[in-house]
Amino acid sequence: MNETPIAATGGLSGRRDRMWGWIGAVFGVAVGLGSAAIAIFMEGANAYRSSPYPPFLTKRQILAYDVFLGAVVVVGAAFGIAAIVLARRSRFPRTDALGAALTGTIPMLLGSALLFTRLIAVVAACDVRRDPGPP
Repeated sequence: MNETPIAATGGLSGRRDRMWGWIGAVFGVAVGLGSAAIAIFMEGANAYRSSPYPPFLTKRQILAYDVFLGAVVVVGAAFGIAAIVLARRSRFPRTDALGAALTGTIPMLLGSALLFTRLIAVVAACDVRRDPGPP
């Protein structure tokens, strides 16, 4: 096996960099607007009122918001897997792997953080001594 270092500009593409920037921007806007739309229109959240977290987060049932956030986490993980594949198979591995990794990591972390916040809200709202749970 013969190892040869590549140039600092090897495996990079400005056009592909812009493409990944647009993919990430469109995906981020879709996640942000989708999250707000589901919270306001489907779950009944008040857009102007929030005390540490919106009251709908304390419901002890699976919400459409939970399913949406779960889908965001799964799609983010899929981009992460794509980053691994692109690092080995792409013509521009450095650009494509970084673009896919960033596009997947950011929504995956945000979706996970919001799901964790929901868990905390449900646990904080549950008083085991007075509320034994659903019948």
